[in-house]
Amino acid sequence: MKITKEFVQVLADDVLIELTEHEKNEILKTENDILSKFEKVFLIDTENVPESHHPFATENTYLRSDDDITTISKAQLLANAPAQKDGYVVISKVVK
Repeated sequence: MKITKEFVQVLADDVLIELTEHEKNEILKTENDILSKFEKVFLIDTENVPESHHPFATENTYLRSDDDITTISKAQLLANAPAQKDGYVVISKVVK
């Protein structure tokens, strides 16, 4: 598969940008270089390789353990709110 200059132009039109001929050629060269590298990967025989979703058998051991957190009830929250209506906290409009 090769990317064409026309395809680059279609993509540029889709994202509403204008590209010079030099920029189109640079994109074309870079993308086709990437595709040629992927073609080499696709040639690797993976017929007898089992699927794996994670390449390593060990799990992360560097994560901290979860701490218990304290929460307050809805009644306590509403008691501390400057204004409330129908069980919700009322605030001033913050968007213009």
